[in-house]
Amino acid sequence: MGTSTSSAGPGSGVSLDPPWLDDVIAEIGTGNTVPPGDGEPPAPPAGATGTAPPARYGDARRELGKYARNGDTQHLGNAIGHYSRRGSGGASAAASRMRASTRAGAELFSFLNSVSQGTSPEARKWIDDLRASNPSAEDVVDAIVRELAPPGGSADEESFRDSMGLALSELVKDDPTIDLLGMSVDDTWELMKGYLAAEAANRLCFDLGPIFESSQIDPKTAVIREREMRRFIKNEIGTHVDMLRGTSSNPTRGQLDSILQESLKMTFELFEADL
Repeated sequence: MGTSTSSAGPGSGVSLDPPWLDDVIAEIGTGNTVPPGDGEPPAPPAGATGTAPPARYGDARRELGKYARNGDTQHLGNAIGHYSRRGSGGASAAASRMRASTRAGAELFSFLNSVSQGTSPEARKWIDDLRASNPSAEDVVDAIVRELAPPGGSADEESFRDSMGLALSELVKDDPTIDLLGMSVDDTWELMKGYLAAEAANRLCFDLGPIFESSQIDPKTAVIREREMRRFIKNEIGTHVDMLRGTSSNPTRGQLDSILQESLKMTFELFEADL
C-alpha cells in the first residue's frame, strides 16, 4: 500500500464500513504458532453506519495534493481532517474503519511480549529455532511478520503486514543494538507508535488514491513527502498513545486495542478541529 498504490479508493454511495472487514479481523492471529499471553481476543468496536456522501474525498485529495507539491504540513493536517470528517463519517467512524489495524497491533504487542519473556513452551521453541539459524535483523523482522500476518489476503492484511515490517525495521535503524526477540516494554510501545502511524498513512493513501504520483513531483520528492507524512502522523498519534498508556505498561490485547482505537480517534478529532 502507501503512495505506490494505484487504487482510486472507495467511491460515494457505498457503506462507510466495508461489510467484509469483520471477516478480516476474525482471521487475525488464528494461524499463530505462539499463543497470546492473555485470554480471549478483544471485541472489535462497531463499524460506522450509513453510506458515503458524493465527492466524499474531494477536499482531502485537494489538500493532500497541495502538501505533495509544497511540503506544508498544514495542508497535510487539513487533508486528514477532511478525510475523517466527510470522507469517513467523523473521527469515531474513521478510527473504527481501522479496527483491523488496531487488532493486528494488539496481536503484535502480545506476541513480542510472549517471545521476550518466554511465557510459553511455544514461545521458547519459536525463539530457539529462530536464533539457531543465526538470523540477521532483517531475517528476524521477516519471521515476526510471517508469524502474525502470513502472505495473501485483503488489502487491509497487506497493509498491516507492510506496516509491521516498516515499524520493526525503523526500530532497528534507530537503534542497531536492539534485540527484537527480547524487547523492553518501552521499546514495544515505541513500535506501536510507528506501526499505527504507518497504518494511518497507508489508509489515507489507499483511500485517496495516487495523489503523489499525479501531483507532478519527481520520485525523490515523493519519497521524501511520504517519509515526512509518516513522521508527522507518528508525532501526533504518539502523543495520544503516551497520554492513554498511563500505567498500563503491559496491557492485555483488549486494553491495547482500546488504547490504539482511542489514539486514532483523538488524532482525527484534532485535525477535524483545525479545519
